[in-house]
Amino acid sequence: MATDELPEIGPYLGRLADATRQFEDPTVGLDLIRLDLVSELFDRTAAARDFRLAGDEAGARLALDRNVWLELWRTAAGRVADAVIAAAGVQMERAAYQSRYPARRLVALLPSAEDRAVLAARLDAAGIVVEERVARGFSAGDGWWDEVRQAAVALEDAWDELEAQVRRELAVWQSRAAQVAEWRPSLRPWIVALAVSVAGAIWLGLVLGGYLPRPIWLDPVHRWFWSLPWR
Repeated sequence: MATDELPEIGPYLGRLADATRQFEDPTVGLDLIRLDLVSELFDRTAAARDFRLAGDEAGARLALDRNVWLELWRTAAGRVADAVIAAAGVQMERAAYQSRYPARRLVALLPSAEDRAVLAARLDAAGIVVEERVARGFSAGDGWWDEVRQAAVALEDAWDELEAQVRRELAVWQSRAAQVAEWRPSLRPWIVALAVSVAGAIWLGLVLGGYLPRPIWLDPVHRWFWSLPWR
């Protein structure tokens, strides 16, 4: 491949580089992360092109070597994990506000650092197709750019899998948020309190009326009660 034949990488990225593509839940900010990933890859490709034009073949290959692909993917996957966990937390808090869910109980239901770590690992694993494609590095021959193209295709596949993982994770949190939104305070404490109050009022009435034995400590109340102008 001549130095002036290094093509643009965009067409090989397919839908990954589509600026009009929109993830169905815009609150996650997935499209911004995706386009940042693409933009960074464009920058690395431009650097590789500059190196080739300068006659530095090794520099061109280094600009797009396996470590670059893995670094870009892991950075993007980590950002997506943070964004999903943040969106899930907001969703849970809104549901709790709607149902007046107890704040102390809500804390245990909010996304944790462990939830974020597990999700980040799953999203990172979505890029295994990229890792396998670049695992052996790129050849030193004329097939180098074809291998770069294959890595770009693998990156698009990895992103599709990442989006599928995100959809599943959001569905889990949407289900939890729906349960919180449907929560209603238990009436049991109020029923118990009412029953105790009624029972107490009945007992007091029977005692003051002389139908039940009167404890000594109730004598002042008894005298006051019968001193009232009932007649």
